[in-house]
Amino acid sequence: MRYQESLSVFFLAALGMIPAYAHHAASASFDVTENVVIEGYVNEFIFKNPHVNIIFTVTDDDGVETQWMATAPATAPMRRWGWTEDTIQEGQYLRLEGHPRRDGGPMILIEGQAFREGRDTVFEVDPADGSVIRTLGMNRVERRVADSLPLTLSDSRPNLTGTWLGGRPGSTGRTPPPLNEAGRAIQAEFDAATDPAFTECQDPGLVRTVMTIHSVKIEQSDDRVGITFEGGGNGRVIYLDGRGPETDEHTRLGHALARYENGALVIETTQLASRLSSINGYLLSDQATTVETYRRADDPELGARLEMSVVVTDPVYLDGPWEMGWQKPYAADEYEFTGVDCRVPFRASSN
Repeated sequence: MRYQESLSVFFLAALGMIPAYAHHAASASFDVTENVVIEGYVNEFIFKNPHVNIIFTVTDDDGVETQWMATAPATAPMRRWGWTEDTIQEGQYLRLEGHPRRDGGPMILIEGQAFREGRDTVFEVDPADGSVIRTLGMNRVERRVADSLPLTLSDSRPNLTGTWLGGRPGSTGRTPPPLNEAGRAIQAEFDAATDPAFTECQDPGLVRTVMTIHSVKIEQSDDRVGITFEGGGNGRVIYLDGRGPETDEHTRLGHALARYENGALVIETTQLASRLSSINGYLLSDQATTVETYRRADDPELGARLEMSVVVTDPVYLDGPWEMGWQKPYAADEYEFTGVDCRVPFRASSN
């Protein structure tokens, strides 16, 4: 059976194979077994991707001021938990509970089971007496999704145009890669604390981009398709005319060609630069190629949905094809992307 024809079966099976990804440095850079409480005045609130950050000033008992960073999940789940770009204002005095950095740096992680469950972890307080003024951003918001949407355009192409919402638990099916001996050796050396996407704000590669939890926007034209992922920075423009690459350079998004086939959009990509494929590592070589398949998979109960599968091949680090996918519902209301503003972590040397 061809993979794109069996995606729904694969997807349902894959959902249970790997738990939802945590913050990419949580297991390595932060001590998730410990909680600390920090208070200070807000200098900047960055409601952007890849992670929401709060920069604030903490004053110790000796009157010494230190700049701290509190880092949280990406905007997609934060929006579902009721957060917006206006939730926190400069000058507010906050009390935050989170996990400390292992190296003692001025940074906390305000992500974890308590935060996801909506338990109180971020407060605006009165600096004079410590009384709580309000609890921040714990009003769960469900965005309205479309009950129905035409399956095809007027020319019979699949109707993929629009914004498809991410950030929904259980919407992504990730499977472990079939690593060969070289791949296992590279993976054994992976340390999440040194992930360039976290330490250097390196732009993610294609596989990491398309397998995001974020929302995706698709625009279909006669000769091209535009795809933009909310957390992936610049969008992609993929042509349908079979044109070859302009150079032999390998880049993070590679050279892509698109076609419509069997009621789906199929995108084949080559000339990819070597990049980690996920927050859990899994380096891919510059010989890796991908095939993405986008199709409509509407459901009477769940409404209009977009279903994506990606098949990754890499003769250097994989023993065979690596198959993953996700499902995203259509946004019934206008949805504005939050953009990208990556900040490197505050380390112990920042004190």
